Amino acid sequence: MKRSQAIALTALTTTLAAGFTLYWISRRNHKKRKDFVANAGYEMAYDINYPPRYRRHKRHNGHRSSF
Repeated sequence: MKRSQAIALTALTTTLAAGFTLYWISRRNHKKRKDFVANAGYEMAYDINYPPRYRRHKRHNGHRSSF
């Protein structure tokens, strides 16, 4: 195997491993959050434990009147 092929294969393998790891961690955290909310019952409010994240829209820059 040529050196360039070995480097490309190593980079591809590393990228795939990192992607899979991030995907697995994301799914695990999502499952934990869902399980916590499901087990909390009706007395626990989901929006208090996990409030929505608001982002500024790039076009409006935080103001509806600016274009």
